[in-house]
Amino acid sequence: MKNMEKILGISKLTTKGQITIPKNVRELLNLKPGDIIVFVEKNGEITIRRSELKY
Repeated sequence: MKNMEKILGISKLTTKGQITIPKNVRELLNLKPGDIIVFVEKNGEITIRRSELKY
């Protein structure tokens, strides 16, 4: 069975290079203010993950 992609949200890049993570994505990943996220590149695609690291 072929994997289906599901678009969870869309964000616009600001002039400072920032994006807003959509609320439903923050809830799905259980992201809270101050949490660290990791951007991972594989085969030309980027995924984001919640990190266990804390500052």
